[in-house]
Amino acid sequence: MFERKSLKHKEYKPVLDWILNGKGMIVYGGKKYEEELKGKYRRIFMQFRNSNKIVEIPAHDVDNYEDYVKKHDLVKNSSFNDAHLVAIISISRCKIICTEDVEAKELVKEKKLYPKRFEIPKIYSNESHKELLCDKNIANICQKHKKDKYGNKTEKLNKKDRNALDKVLDKSK
Repeated sequence: MFERKSLKHKEYKPVLDWILNGKGMIVYGGKKYEEELKGKYRRIFMQFRNSNKIVEIPAHDVDNYEDYVKKHDLVKNSSFNDAHLVAIISISRCKIICTEDVEAKELVKEKKLYPKRFEIPKIYSNESHKELLCDKNIANICQKHKKDKYGNKTEKLNKKDRNALDKVLDKSK
């Protein structure tokens, strides 16, 4: 999604635009994601965080829920390695996830993985899903985090943050 020269960038450009120009936010957390982000995406995520476009779920909360899913053998599929996604979704109650992983798409829809009366998230996997990128699909946790360091409500990036993000995104090519 972030690499502008990637073959898949066109499919995820509406998501990136929603984050950069609108109300979209990135939700993540847990040790597994921290490990995945140590590489080339670390600088990008640091800039998104500095620009108040990230909601980070505490790692211990995500890791504990992930352990619960694994410990209680809630998924019978031996190749299931996305318990961290289930944990992030459950804790944040995010309403959209972005993935192309076919197994993850199927498994995150399993109601038994979530608390009762839980709204299963919608899945964005290509440009045809851009209608999902709307206000009604913004999780409450994201709305609570839309404040700058002075406590002022924010929604769109200011010019300085936008330029900094563009610079980092351009370097990821």
